Amino acid sequence: MNKYLQFFFLLLLVADSAAAYEYRMPVNVQCTSNPAVLMPGDEALLAVEMQSGSASYGVGKDAGSGSTAQSALLSTPINKTVLKGTQNLKVLTADYTNLGMIGPDDKITAYYKIKASDNITSGTYLLGFQVEGGYDMITINRELPIKVDFATVNMARAEASTTKQIFNLNVANPRENTLNAVTIVPSAKEIKFSPDEYYIGTMDPDEVFTISFSLESLDPSKQIKGATNVSFVAKFKNGDTWHQSLPYVSSYTPPVDNTNQNSYLIPAGIVVVILFAAGVYLYRKNKLPIKPKNGSCQT
Repeated sequence: MNKYLQFFFLLLLVADSAAAYEYRMPVNVQCTSNPAVLMPGDEALLAVEMQSGSASYGVGKDAGSGSTAQSALLSTPINKTVLKGTQNLKVLTADYTNLGMIGPDDKITAYYKIKASDNITSGTYLLGFQVEGGYDMITINRELPIKVDFATVNMARAEASTTKQIFNLNVANPRENTLNAVTIVPSAKEIKFSPDEYYIGTMDPDEVFTISFSLESLDPSKQIKGATNVSFVAKFKNGDTWHQSLPYVSSYTPPVDNTNQNSYLIPAGIVVVILFAAGVYLYRKNKLPIKPKNGSCQT
């Protein structure tokens, strides 16, 4: 009989203690993505961080706001998370269940892969995110902003060289996020470039590089003559997705070689001086009076 009484009082004690427990919901939700700004066709990895809203474990005042002197904060279970896509942003990762317990200052991170459609437009999109947690199955709804921008690497001609066969090119990253493995590939008919392609690497937002290519004819016996169209394409990675820019087309004209021209100017100048001197001599000769011969008469 005593055993039954002890068990009964133990149940009362447990029930009283359970009534004093407080499971803190909601949680704070923050999201980061890689890449930070998507392009059409990109796959991105979202890190959705959930943190408990309570300050610390404890009883009474130490338990945080909303608790009583008879209550104590305990860890709260995170039962399920749901991420809802849109027409142009598809969620590739399944929902999570039974993510574990979250207590004061604890964090749980859920990772989702998403993919932007090829015809998505620039702008900010909101993905619906739900967290189900607590023993009473509280549901928290949040909206996660995802940025999309189709801006690509910009290229423009830099100051031209006047003495060497070199094409200078400015390369800029106009995006809000960093680009990786940026490579510029040149091309032109019957022209050889050095280097064959220029590897820049990482480009931070608003960063500009000036790069140079030397040009020569594919046929060593010929020279580049007159204006020639040259084209440049940028290859780069936004996150883990490769992209290629539209071609930037410009015109290249080789610098004028004045060496031979100057060598011809010197004898030409001498000829001019000689001709001028001869003309002066003949003019003066024609102006001189004719002397009469001996025995001639003058009137």
